[in-house]
Amino acid sequence: MRTSPLLGRKAWFGPRRMGWGLSPASAEGWVVSAVAAAAAVGLAVADRRARWTALLVVIVLLVIVFVKGTSPGGAREWEDFQASKDQRGR
Repeated sequence: MRTSPLLGRKAWFGPRRMGWGLSPASAEGWVVSAVAAAAAVGLAVADRRARWTALLVVIVLLVIVFVKGTSPGGAREWEDFQASKDQRGR
């Protein structure tokens, strides 16, 4: 399991505590997620004929999650991710 992101040292997205996948693991991850959601909804509502621009925002978000995230996973991977954060912090 990859516990560090592909780019940089701090992981913005990490394994989910419940379920499977990735979720925001830092303040930066939450900000990126909120901005992307607001931009996608705003662009879709502003110009109903060009909804593909909202899709472009989602694609950019997925690229950011891939580059600044760890390997996806569930509860076991989340525990490994938390343990690796504790070891790096000491």
